[in-house]
Amino acid sequence: MNRIVIAGFGQPVLDLITNFSHTFEIVGVFLDYERRSKFPFFYSELESKSIPVLTLDNLNSLEVDAIILINFNKIINIHEINTPLLLNIHMGLLPVYRGNNANAWSILNGDRNVGYTLHQVTTELDGGAIYYKFEYLIKESETYFAAKNAITYDLKNNLPKIIQSIFDGKIEPVSQEGEEFIYASKVIAEDGILENWNYTTTEIINRNIIFSKPLGTGLKMKYKNDLIEINKLRTIPKYKKATGFAGAVVLKTDNGAVWIKTKDTAIALEEIIINNKIIKPADIFKIGDRL
Repeated sequence: MNRIVIAGFGQPVLDLITNFSHTFEIVGVFLDYERRSKFPFFYSELESKSIPVLTLDNLNSLEVDAIILINFNKIINIHEINTPLLLNIHMGLLPVYRGNNANAWSILNGDRNVGYTLHQVTTELDGGAIYYKFEYLIKESETYFAAKNAITYDLKNNLPKIIQSIFDGKIEPVSQEGEEFIYASKVIAEDGILENWNYTTTEIINRNIIFSKPLGTGLKMKYKNDLIEINKLRTIPKYKKATGFAGAVVLKTDNGAVWIKTKDTAIALEEIIINNKIIKPADIFKIGDRL
C-alpha cells in the first residue's frame, strides 16, 4: 500500500482522507496555515482518525510515495519538500483556468464546462503537467451545486484509482507548455450584486449559476436603497437582440414574473426574496419601472 501525505485544510482534506483510506496509507496531514483556535473541529477529526499534523521537518523525515495537495491556500516551496511525487487537486480545468475559484471564472467567461485537474506541482502556480481532468457541463436549468456534486462523486469514486495508476506507471502527465491560460482570483459576495442590468442576459444567468444558494451567497439586485435576493430567473426564448434601456420592466406575465431589459435581450425575473419570503416580482414592479 502506497504511503501518502495530504496537504491542505478543512473539509476537502477530511473528505479526501475518507476517500483514500481504503487505497493508501495516510501518514499525516501538512497544513498551509495553523488555525486550531478558529477551527477546532478539523483538528478533533484528525485526532479521532489518529492522523498527525506534520511540521516541515516531520514531513521531510518520512518516507512517502506522494504528497497530495487539496485546498492548500499557500504557494508551496517545492525546494523545501522531499518527496518523489508532489500533486495538486486543482478546482478548475487546466491548462486554461488557473488560480482561486477557477470554475467560477470559467462560468463568467461563458464556459460552463467545469471540474477539477490533478497535476504536478512546480514553481509555476498551477502550471505543472496534467495527469487527469474531470469535466462536467452545467446544464441550462442547473447551478454550480450540480457540478459540485459531480466533482465530489468523482473525487470519491475515480480519483483513488487514478492516483494508483500513476504509482503503477500507467499514466503519463501531459505538459502545459505553450498553452494559453488565465489566472482567476477569489470570488467575494459583493461580486454577486447586480448594481444595474447593463449586462448581457447570458452574463446575468452565469452569475446566477455561480452565486445561487446553497453553495453561493445568492445573486442580489439593487433596488432603490435595498438589496433584493433573486430566487429564480430564466432566459426568454426567441427574444430578439435589441437596443433599449437596460433595467426597464417591459412585461408582466400571468405567472407573476416580470421581464427586464438587459444589455442585449431581456430576462424573466420569476421570484425574489424579501424578509425571507418568496415573492412574485409582478406584485411589486410595474411595466416602465427602472430596476
